Amino acid sequence: MNKNTFRKLQMVLNVLSFGMLGVYLVYMLIVYKDFPEQIGMHYGADNEFDVYASRAYAFFPFIAGFGLALVFTVGSIAVNKAKRISRKLSEEDDISVRKAVLIVFDATKLFWAVFYSIWAHCVIHQTRMFTFGIPIRIFQILPVVFIGGAALAADSRIRLKKSELYIIIAELVYISVMVIILIIGNNLRK
Repeated sequence: MNKNTFRKLQMVLNVLSFGMLGVYLVYMLIVYKDFPEQIGMHYGADNEFDVYASRAYAFFPFIAGFGLALVFTVGSIAVNKAKRISRKLSEEDDISVRKAVLIVFDATKLFWAVFYSIWAHCVIHQTRMFTFGIPIRIFQILPVVFIGGAALAADSRIRLKKSELYIIIAELVYISVMVIILIIGNNLRK
């Protein structure tokens, strides 16, 4: 993927991330006057409300979502501005590591934007949290898979100098193992 295409993809992900949260913020401002004084705000392990608070706390998903999106955007800017990730890396490997870090930041930003947009939707409509059938606590740690996958891809690229097919296979194996560990861990907690 060339540099211009990569930057355009980053721009699209920024627009998606901030756009989703922005749309729900505008919608929240429109319907806010119709909220009761106490609303469900926080979700327990069963994805049902377990904490109720003043309706002013309905803006929390936006504050958290915009805050995380901003943190990962600033991180992406810092990685783009850095001259070298490490002096020990060749220029080609530096570019690979830089792209892996940027992909993780963008994927994590998009993940949290989707998560907090879903949370905002559920708070606005006072409904059960929708997490695609995954318990909310497990759903919240899924971005760790992005980080591990990128670390594995960068390590494979730099140390093993194998083909891109090897990197993809290694990432799929890693992600599969992480999902299995999450499922087993969730079943053991029950």
